Amino acid sequence: MHKLIRLKVVLILFILSASLPVFSGEERVDADIVIYDQEIARMKDEFSKIPKDDNDKEWVKKKLAHMVELDQYTRQFTDAPFRNNYSEEEKQYFWRVFGGGRWLPLDRKNTEDLKQLLEKYTWFKISEFGVPADRNAWLLVQHADQDIEFQKKILVVLENLYLQGETLPMNFAYLFDRVAVHDIPPRLQRFGTQGQCVGQGQWEPDPMEDPENIDIRRATVDLEPMAEYKKRFKDICH
Repeated sequence: MHKLIRLKVVLILFILSASLPVFSGEERVDADIVIYDQEIARMKDEFSKIPKDDNDKEWVKKKLAHMVELDQYTRQFTDAPFRNNYSEEEKQYFWRVFGGGRWLPLDRKNTEDLKQLLEKYTWFKISEFGVPADRNAWLLVQHADQDIEFQKKILVVLENLYLQGETLPMNFAYLFDRVAVHDIPPRLQRFGTQGQCVGQGQWEPDPMEDPENIDIRRATVDLEPMAEYKKRFKDICH
């Protein structure tokens, strides 16, 4: 009889605890996530009003710009933990809900949509689509980290096109480095575009080929000297 009573008490406590937030800050994070969801929904709704026609290069340009808009808003939203001074528990909860539940799925969808466009167009050449479309498409490939084989395939395309003036040279440089550092095993990057924050306002590149001559190589693909590049991260590295 006593065992049955104890079992009922444990069951009641379990039900009550399940109905409560995991920690006091969960509701605050959820409120921020709602803001993100609403804005993403608004963007998608606006774009859905444009009739789809992947044979129309103007529509393709708008589609690429729309995907980048989603991409950039999502990445900017990753600043929420810092901007809103989350506790460590809130940060962990945010990355679980936002990272796995929003960010990664959005990147996967953008990659799949881009692949569909590339079934019709080898690339969005500057002479045909203009610089913005070329750059937008590159950025989506750059962020397709869940599909490195796709990135490698496009890297070959861009290597040929940048020599012809049909894609920005820096697009090739950034993607080359991205593939190198994410490859298995990782390889040395060539242009020093990839790295990480090492302190407040401080960023350092991942290992590079021939670091003494990095600025010479960067100049060949229209990139500023490394010292200037590092300054970009002053307000990004928290």
